[in-house]
Amino acid sequence: MILVFGVWLRWLPVAGYVPLDVGLWPNARSLLMPSVSLGLVQSALIASITRSSMLDVLREQYILASRAKGLAESAVVYKHALKNAIIPTLTVIGIPFAILVGGAVVIETVFNIPGLGRLIISAVLRRDYPVIQGVVLVIAVTYTLINLAVDLVYLTLDPRIRYQ
Repeated sequence: MILVFGVWLRWLPVAGYVPLDVGLWPNARSLLMPSVSLGLVQSALIASITRSSMLDVLREQYILASRAKGLAESAVVYKHALKNAIIPTLTVIGIPFAILVGGAVVIETVFNIPGLGRLIISAVLRRDYPVIQGVVLVIAVTYTLINLAVDLVYLTLDPRIRYQ
C-alpha cells in the first residue's frame, strides 16, 4: 500500500500524522492507509464467517417458507436470514480486537503515528512500569467493554437469549 498509494500514485502520505485541528481532510488522508491496512485482514475474516453463517441459514425451512409465501427476496435476506446469521458473527467480533491491538503496534511504527502501540513500546524500552500497567489496563478494560457490548447486542437481536 505504501509503495502503490504513497510512492507511485502520491495519493496518500507515506508516514506521519496530521492533527485534526489542521483540517479534516488532511487528518483523514494521514489515517486512511494505516486504518485500511489494519482492518483489512480482520474484515476478511468477519466477512467469511458472515458468508458461511448466511449460507447455513438460507438452507433453513423457515427461509423456504418465507419465499413460498411470496415475500420479496430482500425481505427474506435482510429481515429473516441476516438477523439469524449475524449471531455467530457477533460472537467472533470481540476476539479480533486483541489482534487489532497487536497489529496497531506494528502499524503505528511503520506509519510513524503516535498511539497506544508506540506508547507501550517506548515504555517497555524505558522500563516505565506504571505506563505499561496503565496501557495494559486501558486495553483490558476496552476489551471487556467490547465483549459486554456484544453480549448486550445479543439480547436485541435474539429474544430467545436470556441472561440469568
